[in-house]
Amino acid sequence: MPSKSRLQLPADDLSGVPLDESPARRTRLRRGGPRTPLPLLPLIAALAGVGVAYVSQSAHSTQATYQAVSLASQNEQLRNQDSQLGDELARLESAERIVVAAQQFGMRPAGRWSYVDGQLQPVVKVPAPQLATQPRSGDPLQQFVAAIGGAFGVHDGESLAR
Repeated sequence: MPSKSRLQLPADDLSGVPLDESPARRTRLRRGGPRTPLPLLPLIAALAGVGVAYVSQSAHSTQATYQAVSLASQNEQLRNQDSQLGDELARLESAERIVVAAQQFGMRPAGRWSYVDGQLQPVVKVPAPQLATQPRSGDPLQQFVAAIGGAFGVHDGESLAR
């Protein structure tokens, strides 16, 4: 037998292990409980789907509640800012402040009041109402109704002249 080196341990000796023999097969015994019957798999999948849907819905509800609280807080801040801006606008529009600012620009109050009497001019001309059918159509009843309406001021003479 050759001399053994100090580094070789007895477990490294492969001479005692047969390499050409096939290992003996062990029969494996089933461990654990009984297998799940195949008809229960859809029920288990449905219950898992309900669980996932419940978790998703509660997460969505939590997020919506957080957004509602955040928007309510933001709404309260905007109301406070609106109140502050309204107070500042009222202060800036006060007559005393305007008089002081005008005097700083060198203006002074008028000695007497004067009024201008102006003529009112319409900005947009409103056309006269049009008849549904023109009186020159061949129907004498429509011409009669148009003439009566014009006589009572319902339609002006401009539309009858057509």
